[in-house]
Amino acid sequence: MKKQIYSLIQYEESVATMEAGADNIGLVPMQKGGVPAHRVPIDRVHKIFDEAKRRGVTTVAIMLTNDPEEMLELAEEVQSDILHIAGDGYDATPEFAKRLKEVAPDTKLMQAVLVDNESAIQRAKNFAPFVDFILLDSGLAPDTGIGASGLTHDWNIDARIVEEVDVPVIEAGGLGPDNVAEAIAKIKPYGVDSLTKTSIKYDGGNMEKDIEKVRLFCQRADEAAEKLGL
Repeated sequence: MKKQIYSLIQYEESVATMEAGADNIGLVPMQKGGVPAHRVPIDRVHKIFDEAKRRGVTTVAIMLTNDPEEMLELAEEVQSDILHIAGDGYDATPEFAKRLKEVAPDTKLMQAVLVDNESAIQRAKNFAPFVDFILLDSGLAPDTGIGASGLTHDWNIDARIVEEVDVPVIEAGGLGPDNVAEAIAKIKPYGVDSLTKTSIKYDGGNMEKDIEKVRLFCQRADEAAEKLGL
């Protein structure tokens, strides 16, 4: 069970998050989209990603911009293991997937799917032929795109997507130490993602990871997956 932790900002918290058990770490490289306090300067992105790769931890560059050209420029610059498209106005296309491989041959493509009703099932199926991962999430906001709401959604829909789509699915949306085991038992995803419930949020949009909650999230996810044989 892959444990994916968003959204890292500082180098020290990134290292602590990896040491707490995260398999994937995600951050928002400096770009037009997203909360300004959450964007990470490119030199720090390289420092964090270099350390992650040294440790064998998967790196995720989160795209909140809706400009595909900016996404491709960032993909070429940071060469992350995964590029996550989460903007509210642009979805991956076969052409984008092709161009991504040209500028970042080793970068895999993850598309966020907003699970607001059963139409999410068909939307996920539409992406499956040309993306490497699908992330199922809640909420839609102009400053964070798909996700970062801290809310759960209908896990019955997610379970159907996992069953019907032949692409690894990462479950997101309001997951934390309190409910990750239940989500895994219900949905049986490839991985689980946490942002809001493993973060400490401050005024002005600043936040940092609550490392003890990250540790508990990872521990309980592993225990749940082992119990189910996942």
